[in-house]
Amino acid sequence: MTKTARRMLALMDRATTVWHIPVVGRAKGRLIRRLIERHGCTRALEVGSLFGYSAILIAGNMPRGSKLTCIENNPYLAKFCESNAEHAGLKGRVKVVVGDALRVLPFLRGPVDFMLLDANKEDYLDYLKAVEPRLVKGALIVADNTGIYRRDVKPYLSHVRGGPPYTSREYDFGDDCMEVSVYRG
Repeated sequence: MTKTARRMLALMDRATTVWHIPVVGRAKGRLIRRLIERHGCTRALEVGSLFGYSAILIAGNMPRGSKLTCIENNPYLAKFCESNAEHAGLKGRVKVVVGDALRVLPFLRGPVDFMLLDANKEDYLDYLKAVEPRLVKGALIVADNTGIYRRDVKPYLSHVRGGPPYTSREYDFGDDCMEVSVYRG
């Protein structure tokens, strides 16, 4: 990750603490960074971008030449995400698409080896199913907020924990959880 991207995340960390904005944050960010580096992810999707914290985290930790497509329903937040990614020096790696992910995902093309779900919790399973045909073997799917929204994500958790084609593990961060699943194809 570049110095500029690291500084941008540090600035955003301070802002989110002061304004109580829900972002992935440092602890979950460390896990995402390790996963991306370990698996060598290069073609990523993010569903729900807010103002770009996780976009900077994901794109900043992927190798050069990698691409991240962010889908954000709110046009103002999408512009904010795009601007923050550009300020972090990641303009060429991050593409922001404005729209409802359930309508946008079926029209995106190309293989996917990393996906972060952080939008409408009750739609996590539908987001995954829209992308499943494009997942490459070994793709990572990270679902945020599976602890505090356990009831809303129950169908999603049943799907990824139900055996093939997924292996899945929950990471507990005390106040919330994150489900990390590997697509086995």
